[in-house]
Amino acid sequence: MSTPNQWAIRDVATATFYEIKTGKARVQLTNLKSSGIENSGTVAYARGGSGNPKVVGFSGDRGAKIALQDCIFTNEVLAMMTGNEIKKGTVPVHQREVLKVAGDKITLTHTPAIADTLISVYKAEPDGTHGLEFTKAAAASPQASEYKVSAKVVTFKAGELTEGSEVIVYYQTKTDANSKTITVSTDKFAGTYKLVLDVLVRDVFTKEDFAAQIVAGAAKLEDGWKIEAKPDGDPSVFDIPIELLKPANSKEMYTMTIYDESALT
Repeated sequence: MSTPNQWAIRDVATATFYEIKTGKARVQLTNLKSSGIENSGTVAYARGGSGNPKVVGFSGDRGAKIALQDCIFTNEVLAMMTGNEIKKGTVPVHQREVLKVAGDKITLTHTPAIADTLISVYKAEPDGTHGLEFTKAAAASPQASEYKVSAKVVTFKAGELTEGSEVIVYYQTKTDANSKTITVSTDKFAGTYKLVLDVLVRDVFTKEDFAAQIVAGAAKLEDGWKIEAKPDGDPSVFDIPIELLKPANSKEMYTMTIYDESALT
């Protein structure tokens, strides 16, 4: 059937990123909340004569932006936007625990990342804030306001803390080898990729659906993005801002093709 001359759109695109150098697919996003293209340009006008009207305009500075908003965060896209690969492996993570004293001792839930080393130890006040600070003992037996740690067991001076009183402990322990680390560094930035957007459009005349594919040969991921964490409202979304560049071997910043999927060869 004939492709439409007039069409409507009420769909979100599927976005696929490809490496420019190798042509290989990098990642596909199928959970976008929104996807849009904003075209821009400037006009410089020659003015003159009575009233200084605009006589002729010179267009230039052609530009285009693509804004994608995803309902989920994808590690591969974060790697593309930070310029750093996602690291997999064991790393130290910070812990805070409030533990009850039993027999002048407390027992940590996890093993410290550095053997027998804690960050901070405090007696807990009734309102949960920091009270007396304990420091690591230099001698074999802890003295007043000191502690000794061996593996997960932290020992205090005999009788200094009442049974059942609470102690606040800060320390680091290690993750397992399956943890993934996202890195933002000062010397790495977001890359440039070929971007393909697939979306459905509807023929105004026949009411039939057709496929539309937008291809941008040089889509530069921008370096400004954020992660929000809040206890109410909708889940945090991931905004992916993109600036379209002129490809090295073409003047076409992007193309949009409307076609009949059932007629593909």
